Amino acid sequence: MARAHAVEHHDLAPVLPFATVYGPGLHADKATAIGISTRMPINEDGSTSYTRGDFLGGLVYGVYRPAETADAATGPAEGDQLWNTTLYPYPAGDLDPLSVPLASLGLEVTGVDRRFLNFCAGLLGCEAVDDLGMLQPTFALAWPDYRDCVAVGLRHLIQQRPIEAADQLAFYLAQVYAYLFDGFGSMPVAPS
Repeated sequence: MARAHAVEHHDLAPVLPFATVYGPGLHADKATAIGISTRMPINEDGSTSYTRGDFLGGLVYGVYRPAETADAATGPAEGDQLWNTTLYPYPAGDLDPLSVPLASLGLEVTGVDRRFLNFCAGLLGCEAVDDLGMLQPTFALAWPDYRDCVAVGLRHLIQQRPIEAADQLAFYLAQVYAYLFDGFGSMPVAPS
């Protein structure tokens, strides 16, 4: 399901509702997680407030890279031209990348669409960021419109937020752009 969505929508990091991938029902056996509550991280007694992940309203992040058989002029044409890097569930939370308006994130820019959010969430997310090194050699085989969307999004964020010594995220995004589009020689290390 996620691979077919990736091919249809030219998206190397599709984000889909959990129920779309696994079907209706509880599917509690498909994904479990315990994390710190975003709504109330500290209990009244000062202890950490842990909560179980709510996957009923959660998401599934797919991360793919084009196979060497993909055509650089058109990108992957079929699912077998996409290699799965990772597929991971994400519990329901306060920010839904499927519905948050691009304008509220400062991304209402010509050439940028929701695929850029998916790129940031999936390919730069904590589950896949270490795999970025595998992406560069094959990124040129992705769909041209996808590459353009990511390039425009990264350039926009870099230009709108000048890099300062203390701004690790902006510096990292500038390195990701240089790595994917300007031949930067080494894979950027994500800030902690």
